[in-house]
Amino acid sequence: MACVSSALIVGGGIAGLSAAIALARQGVRCEVLEIADAPLGASLGLSGRATDALVELGVYQECHDTGRPFTADSNATSIRDAKGELLHAGAIRPQWPGAKPNVAVYRPVFLQVLADTAQGLGVTLRQKVTVEAIESDDHAALATLTTGEQRRVDMVIGADGIGSRTRSLLFPDAPKPAYAGQLSIRWMAGAPAVEPEGWYYSPLVRVGFYYLPHQRTVYVPAVIVMPERKRLSDAEVYTVFEQLMDSYTAPAMVELRRRLTPESDLIGTSFEWVLVPEPWYRGRTILIGDAAHATTAHMGMGGGMALEDAVVLGQCIGGASSLNEAFETFMQRRFARVRTVVETSVKLSQMEQQHAPPDQTRPVLAAGLHALAEPY
Repeated sequence: MACVSSALIVGGGIAGLSAAIALARQGVRCEVLEIADAPLGASLGLSGRATDALVELGVYQECHDTGRPFTADSNATSIRDAKGELLHAGAIRPQWPGAKPNVAVYRPVFLQVLADTAQGLGVTLRQKVTVEAIESDDHAALATLTTGEQRRVDMVIGADGIGSRTRSLLFPDAPKPAYAGQLSIRWMAGAPAVEPEGWYYSPLVRVGFYYLPHQRTVYVPAVIVMPERKRLSDAEVYTVFEQLMDSYTAPAMVELRRRLTPESDLIGTSFEWVLVPEPWYRGRTILIGDAAHATTAHMGMGGGMALEDAVVLGQCIGGASSLNEAFETFMQRRFARVRTVVETSVKLSQMEQQHAPPDQTRPVLAAGLHALAEPY
């Protein structure tokens, strides 16, 4: 039996919705608050033990059926130069007996799958509202919402992302997100598929792509060195991306460049990271996901760590005799693992900015992924 009966979850993204599912399966009554209107329309890769988390949440098959599964011999992790010459091939992510295929999902569809699953378990979802204040004593947490309403619950979960309001309320002196020195640009480039998929390196940029059949679009992420953080307008993001795409002569990249127009929907985001020192809880409130450990995308494990957090928290709440015991066990299982992701990702970002070749960055990535192959 779970050690709590009610939870307020701040944040309706991957971490928050997954936590709601995991806790609801333990019999916990959950309410999820989400301040944003709609998620950004880009793709997300879920690999390694994140697929185990999807299975435990009961959503793997639907993700498989609505997303893009990747087999071990997929080209998606191959590396080519700007001319299209193959530099590295083959899978870099470890496999183990019984491992499910990795899967790429379209974020809005994935979040809808999580939301539908949560609501099917009795979870209440609310939009355009978040927390204003949180107090707690030995018996309950009292959260005041931005609507003026109050909620008295057994626990509060801060799953509200890298700019977490919950983190600022809980730990006013926590480190602020740090700029990593790179810009991420994501683009849904339309159909048909382009081959060969994978990553393409030029002296200016690293660009990858793969096809999402259900959305009939090629997903194109790019990582660009930008030592000084700048706020770019949509037009400036397009200009930067256009110039960088022009640095490629590989036929696949030339085809993608042909599809790029000033009307293309590009999402430009500065890479930031933060790792809150342990513990991530105070009183009856705990942080999970990007609120506690946001990372750059160099390992492709940000979403996976959010899923793992949610599943492990559900296990701890279901198996502990007290909330404090559950929180302590959660930290013992999670901190070192997510620190590996954050530190390895930041190291890879720094190596790219120093123009380290794939021969040097690939072993660092492989070592980090090998560590994450252990069960969570």
